[in-house]
Amino acid sequence: MRTHPAWAAWARGDIDEAARLAAEHGHDRVLVLTDLVRGRYEPALARYAAKPRRDLAEPIAHALLHLRRTDEAHDLARRLLGDRRTPPDLALRRARPLTVAASGTVTLPFCDHPLAPYLPAVAGQIEGRRTPIHLDTGGTFLVMGLERAESLGIASVPNGRHAHGVTRTPARFGIARELVLGDVRLTNVPVDILPTFTGVQDLVIMGTNLLQCFLATIDHPASRLILAPRGTPPPPGLRIPFYLWGDHYMFARGGYGERRDLTFFIDSGLVMVHQADDGPPRQACAYATRRQYRVAWGIPRHRAATAFHEAEHPVRLGPLEQPGHLLATTPTRRTPWSSFGGVRIHGLLSHAFLSRYAWTLDFDRHEYTFG
Repeated sequence: MRTHPAWAAWARGDIDEAARLAAEHGHDRVLVLTDLVRGRYEPALARYAAKPRRDLAEPIAHALLHLRRTDEAHDLARRLLGDRRTPPDLALRRARPLTVAASGTVTLPFCDHPLAPYLPAVAGQIEGRRTPIHLDTGGTFLVMGLERAESLGIASVPNGRHAHGVTRTPARFGIARELVLGDVRLTNVPVDILPTFTGVQDLVIMGTNLLQCFLATIDHPASRLILAPRGTPPPPGLRIPFYLWGDHYMFARGGYGERRDLTFFIDSGLVMVHQADDGPPRQACAYATRRQYRVAWGIPRHRAATAFHEAEHPVRLGPLEQPGHLLATTPTRRTPWSSFGGVRIHGLLSHAFLSRYAWTLDFDRHEYTFG
């Protein structure tokens, strides 16, 4: 059976072409999906309301959460799944909605931490306790380990299984009463609690959904995070569209060598560091499976099979191009992020690439601005 051209374009990550073909051929499912990942939530919701489909209910619920229409997301899940199978985080978020209070733009300097070269952090207060909070677009709102959550007095409930890197792990969910970042005060902040955040990984991270509350600029050259109100015009620079799948999975188009059609999960929290005998520690720019490197990137099998290998060609994000990077190979044949709703993902792009810029995340336009 021949794949519909709109669905084929969607699968290869060509979102604008998928939307054009879906409109031309009347492919309602792809039309809804392309609207959702581009942040065009109202048209997607209207189309779904006119012709509901069970296979679109989960991304539609995420759209409602992005619009902070938590009551509707909860009611949709409850109607489809019943009370016992409705994710418990929805009920808690419905009862204690997130609020954000800030008088204007806030600038937070990066703070000292052993992981700062690979995973920058800013100073914050959670439940009145000061702690470094690391920036990781691979996360949701706040993410921390169980012992740390308990020490902060954050009650939690079981909440399915989540991905931590290439590992699926049981997760819990709680809500922090207060998070303070400089002059910004957030109340009722969702917290994902993972048992894998222990030992050297006993960190607190703020992820995409927390940054989504602002026009956020992660300014690596100046070692600072700038949080401006949503709706603030982005700074000048090179704009690259990004797409948002589910709750927090941002992806964008890029390339390697001759390829210009790769799709990357933008995960600034990937910390894969390698130190050769005669050199300094280096952070991997990308993380992919052997098959992804071989089939999509065109990297020979013998190189892709090693844990770390040198990129022989430049890595690209949109028109941005960087040579001389280190690449890391996953130990698994398949990853939790190999597909976002049917869009093939060819690897993670990490802080090692992003850290050369001040980059702004604009969730109103669904664009990055690189300066």
